[in-house]
Amino acid sequence: MAKYKYENIEFKTEGIEKWWKPDIDKDKLKELHKKRNLPGIINTFLYFLILIILGYLAYLSWNTYYSIPAFLAYGTFYSFTNARWHEYGHRTFFKSKLLNDVFYEISSFMHYIEPVSWRWSHKHHHIRTLHQDIDYEIQVSRPAKLFSLFFLECFKYGLLLNEFKKILKHSLGIMTPLALDCVPEIHRPRMILNSRIFILSKILLITWSIYIESFLPCMFLFTPNIYGSFFLQFLVMTQHGGLRADTWDHRESTRTFYTNPFLGWLCYLNMQYHIEHHIFPGVPFYNLPKLHKLIKDQLPTPNKSFISALIEMIPAIIKQSKDKKYFIKKNLDLV
Repeated sequence: MAKYKYENIEFKTEGIEKWWKPDIDKDKLKELHKKRNLPGIINTFLYFLILIILGYLAYLSWNTYYSIPAFLAYGTFYSFTNARWHEYGHRTFFKSKLLNDVFYEISSFMHYIEPVSWRWSHKHHHIRTLHQDIDYEIQVSRPAKLFSLFFLECFKYGLLLNEFKKILKHSLGIMTPLALDCVPEIHRPRMILNSRIFILSKILLITWSIYIESFLPCMFLFTPNIYGSFFLQFLVMTQHGGLRADTWDHRESTRTFYTNPFLGWLCYLNMQYHIEHHIFPGVPFYNLPKLHKLIKDQLPTPNKSFISALIEMIPAIIKQSKDKKYFIKKNLDLV
């Protein structure tokens, strides 16, 4: 069992040294790990500029039939705060630790996930990716629950309900199994404070809506995660859906696919290169395409598109609902 440091806290990580690593030049890998501010600043500026424009158009459409497509566009784009809390949380988005942490807090709040518990549970996810009963971020359970995956979670029903329960318990000082297992004791007071702020923010938002007799404030904050998450649900599912669990090789448990720059670079922050991200989580999102080119001959052939990934994944998940041992076998002998 190895010992590692994260946020100046030493902790044990059983088996992390077992993960498969590609053959790559150390100097090139070091170069890919270098962080810069400019790519992150440009990406963040564009994302929030488009979000504000879509939000303004949605505001103008309120009380008209145009509000349906307008808020659907706003909510779908808003839902990509999911990718943002993730990348800011890795502290690779900017060179500046302060910028990473500020935007991590903002995007976590917008996505209504408590940042301390998720920072540590996500660290746990990378240590034991898709290891059953250990990884707290498994999206596709074994056996797969089809009604939840293909309907309820398109509105983030389970995720948001469980997150609200977790935040409520933490706000009362009640530690959940996730907190006890993942969050160091020194960080729990901050987690409790955050949880109380999150509960208060929901109360204030609902109170404001009641006071002005309009649901409009709620349409812009938090609820976009409900009405705008249909596309995101299937996109995020491609990361590990239908693949092998309980393996020490990310090439078996994680998927890479190709897509266009708008979806990949701007919205999804290059998480379509998900095998590469899991192998080297310290590589900034803007360097993942370069990393992919260097090691792609050692990886399974990527899906040619998002649709291609769905065509591969969905039948496999359906099979996993009946046979929890089933998974898509990647032919690693050819790489």
